[in-house]
Amino acid sequence: MPLCVWCNRAISQTVTLTQLLSWGQFPVQEVCEACQERLTRITGSCCPQCGRQQRAATICHDCERWHDGVVNRALFQYDAGFKAYMQQYKFQGDYALRVVVQAALAQALQRTTYDVLVPVPVDAATRQDRGFNQVTGWLTGQPFFQVLEVVADHKERPQSAKTRAERLVTPQPFSLAPNACKLLHQRRVLLLDDVYTTGRTIRHAIDQINLSGAKAVTSLTLAR
Repeated sequence: MPLCVWCNRAISQTVTLTQLLSWGQFPVQEVCEACQERLTRITGSCCPQCGRQQRAATICHDCERWHDGVVNRALFQYDAGFKAYMQQYKFQGDYALRVVVQAALAQALQRTTYDVLVPVPVDAATRQDRGFNQVTGWLTGQPFFQVLEVVADHKERPQSAKTRAERLVTPQPFSLAPNACKLLHQRRVLLLDDVYTTGRTIRHAIDQINLSGAKAVTSLTLAR
């Protein structure tokens, strides 16, 4: 009996008659229903620019202050459940937890129109310490291009430890990789990141992508 990768409890998996008669290997469930329900999907009305769930589909106060037309879509609310997930996956380095949101992300990418998928990178020190980029860890079978590079080798403080005011004045952390212009020129680019908080990181990334001559740039985050 398989165990849930998040809570480590046994998963009681139902096998359908069709699966039995197919004589093929049916998929093994890796996340129990209780853990799947810990993450809250963004549904209904949301801000058309940042993707925050709200009562009406109007531009939220934060996006009114940016007044730049950046468009982001998010899959989950950044609530207690998602914070617990990110704490274990991203900050404690539990790489097995990447499968918790992979299916939801794959479905979202299938519904999104773009030419090039660009994950937001992490700096070299973070990657060495954690062992992986949490964003690319979610990608299975989806082609992507790492055309952004982190300017500094090490960040003084992670974004998660900063206040909103400190995030907003963060200097540009990214530069374009040598092959970026060739890959992105006149193409529709989709940026992928983990959490949209103030939107500062996404906008820094978009500013660099725009230098490549991309036709359009939008973004997708796992949470808002």
